[in-house]
Amino acid sequence: MRILLINHEYPPIGAGAANATCHIARCLALQGHTVFVLTSCFENLKGWRTEDGIQVFRCRTSRKKASQSNLFEMLCFVLSASFVLPGLLRGRKIDAMIAFFSFPCGPLGIWGKFVSGTPYIISLRGGDVPGNEPSLKRIHKLLQPMRRLIFRESLAIVANSEGLKVLSEKADPFVVEVIPNGVDADFFIPSSKAGQTRFLFVGRFQDQKNIFFLLKQMDAVAQKVEQEFELHLVGDGPLEYASKEYAAKLSMHDRIFWHGWCSKEEIREHYQHAYCILNPSVCEGMPNVVLEAMACGLPIIASNVAGNDAVIRHGETGFLFDLTRPEEFRKTVVQILQNKELARMMGQKGRAWAENAFSWDSVADGYLRLIKD
Repeated sequence: MRILLINHEYPPIGAGAANATCHIARCLALQGHTVFVLTSCFENLKGWRTEDGIQVFRCRTSRKKASQSNLFEMLCFVLSASFVLPGLLRGRKIDAMIAFFSFPCGPLGIWGKFVSGTPYIISLRGGDVPGNEPSLKRIHKLLQPMRRLIFRESLAIVANSEGLKVLSEKADPFVVEVIPNGVDADFFIPSSKAGQTRFLFVGRFQDQKNIFFLLKQMDAVAQKVEQEFELHLVGDGPLEYASKEYAAKLSMHDRIFWHGWCSKEEIREHYQHAYCILNPSVCEGMPNVVLEAMACGLPIIASNVAGNDAVIRHGETGFLFDLTRPEEFRKTVVQILQNKELARMMGQKGRAWAENAFSWDSVADGYLRLIKD
């Protein structure tokens, strides 16, 4: 089959959804399918390129940062891609499309079907699902008529967790399939490099990720226990400056380390040097960071929200805590900090769980099944 994946983010730009797009494309290509990707240009990456056996077209956009894009940049991608898409579908004789995010990429799916009759699947990722990110409530309400039209004309709608499926079906009257994210367990592997007790956060510095909660609660833990530990944060985003300002006033400010936006290889090294991963998000799709950290043999402490609860086995591979009970988070951090054998055992179970339950091959097979059905 000849399959086109559409995402405004594709490595080296973007985060979890970009990573998922890349792995699904690679798995489909290895299975003998001809795979194309339509995405945004960035710096010197533009036009047609063959990357790992995948034909990637990077159309002109105004994107400025690798780590994130704003609404204007997303709109630029949709407009630019809409001119490219008809010729790509007809010229390359595409059999099916997978559009990541109902917005911004969903409109390209319905446009492609209109101009060429090519069917499309919508892959929901998190922030594009009403109710998952409260700050986007007004935008979702405004876009509801278009979103429902996109869903109605799609071949299938996919969510990457049961929690997202429930939210989507609550907001819109359309059946949603669940195909979880995967993890490259051959790349993300455990290491013996971990030394000093190092807690790690990886993600975008935005409201969803609950950075100020994390900093405040870890400072409270530092004041409670005698044991030394560090907090390392990887990523950037709109709250980066405010987060650093806030952290500078904390008693443990000299034990907080900021690493900025990192490459895939650098992130792996951070996992391998860490003791435990922290993910206190107020909402998630299905967090790649948690899967990658588990594959690297780390125990997880995460908020008990949709997405996290699909990946973490509470009490086995890590702990889920109630966001309304910060004392529960602090207690769990202290428990992991003071019990290295528990941390080691959880890390081992997490590694096995990631290897057995979250392969990218099974993810690609799930999408193929929907296309063929």
